[in-house]
Amino acid sequence: MKKFDKGYIYSSLLSDLFGSFVIVFIFLKDFFISDESNPADIIAATPIFVIVFIAIYLCFIAYRILYYKTSGYELTAKEIKCNRGVLFRKRSVLDYKKVHAINKKQNIFHRIFGIAILTVDSGSTNTSHQAEITIIEKDKIVDALLNELNSLREGGARKVESSPPKDELLLSKEDSLYRFTSGKKLLYTLINIASTAFFTALFAVLAIITIGICKLMLQQNFLGTWGQYFLFAFFITVGAMILFSVFSLIGCLINSFVGYYKFKITKRGNDIQISYGLLEKHTNTFSYDKIKAVKITQGLVQRMLGFASIQLEVIGYTVDSGDDNKNAGLGVLVPFYKYDEIGEILGKVLPDYVPNKKQTKSISYFSFISWFALILGIIIGVVLLQAAIPMLIFNVSYTIMASVAFAVVGVGAIILAVKALSAALSYQNNGLAISNGKITAYYGGFTKNVTVFMARNLIAAENATTPLRQKAGITSLVMHLKTNALSNEVKVHIQNNALSEELEKMLML
Repeated sequence: MKKFDKGYIYSSLLSDLFGSFVIVFIFLKDFFISDESNPADIIAATPIFVIVFIAIYLCFIAYRILYYKTSGYELTAKEIKCNRGVLFRKRSVLDYKKVHAINKKQNIFHRIFGIAILTVDSGSTNTSHQAEITIIEKDKIVDALLNELNSLREGGARKVESSPPKDELLLSKEDSLYRFTSGKKLLYTLINIASTAFFTALFAVLAIITIGICKLMLQQNFLGTWGQYFLFAFFITVGAMILFSVFSLIGCLINSFVGYYKFKITKRGNDIQISYGLLEKHTNTFSYDKIKAVKITQGLVQRMLGFASIQLEVIGYTVDSGDDNKNAGLGVLVPFYKYDEIGEILGKVLPDYVPNKKQTKSISYFSFISWFALILGIIIGVVLLQAAIPMLIFNVSYTIMASVAFAVVGVGAIILAVKALSAALSYQNNGLAISNGKITAYYGGFTKNVTVFMARNLIAAENATTPLRQKAGITSLVMHLKTNALSNEVKVHIQNNALSEELEKMLML
């Protein structure tokens, strides 16, 4: 069995060096930066600091060496084997025919020493939180293994005496089906900033109105004159919008220009490859027929401007950690694209998953808000009762009592108004399209979602209804997909009850 490349030890110890500093600093920061500390005490304690740091770093060194000595991999005629672990050792064996997804990862420390991590996953729902096989090798060897495993996944057998294939690109750069260009990244960033500013302003205005009503009811000048109040409120709102927009700008720039660095999608035969990342480079490869669902998402501002993102469900697609402790979930297929052109890009990459037009729609708007309004009314009544009893006991003036009651009811009305808007959007969005073994589900309120999946991946369907809704012949449909447990439900609300019978027929096929 071949051991992992020694570059694993060097790259890990380089990152552990920083980790050791962080650990020591966290435990001793109060001593070094407290008001009672002085230079003399810090100098005297420096040897202790150094000893603790060395002890922690020696533990890291011992662990990395032991992990290197106990880990390795082997490619046999029909399967790939892998050993890894120190305290809890793990041995994995995976048949080439059962390989589901192959992912390559490189962080900045790996790139310094020219190594990469290759994870190979079977797509089993029992192990969806980790990859069965982990290989740590030189970058070029990982690329060669990636290509060879792709071939073996189709052929199912390997000639042991054959040498690994030469490094080759999946497709030339000109054949990339999608590129996240700088112009798209800037527009993506601006839309995210606009979303942040919009919701900050919305909540600020609601808060200003609520506080202003309380000020009016109490007829007091504790917030200054009305001119001063609105001036301060305006400056605070603008300041909050600027502050949150700056954080959004920094986060989006890092995410789009660093996280999605050189993002591209390439396709060869039945295989799709997605590569991206600057500090941590990812190369994810999976088979077309292993895709379980495609999800198109639009935030509120994205809907206004006509853009969307596309995600896909492939078990094993996002498992790219050598630590075997990250969950699989929805991976980004296209981070940013015009909504009207979604069919065009999916037609190139995933032609079977182009969404069909909505064939049904929600039947009743009231059902989207009835339960929420009932529960909110009960909560408001309880809060008013709890507030009224102490005020009556202490003979609080009726003006203050009325102000408190008005404030509670006002807050409830604002919450109900927001919910009513969300319900209106849900009423407009929810629907289904079923044709030729493909299901397209439309759902969501402020965020519009469209999920496309094949009937063969539908493992269960259930009705969520009430006696009154059942009499009216309406229900919420819950469809369970053949995916990992984190994202295996698609819910479409307030639909015709007869649709569940059509889904049941699909389950019987």
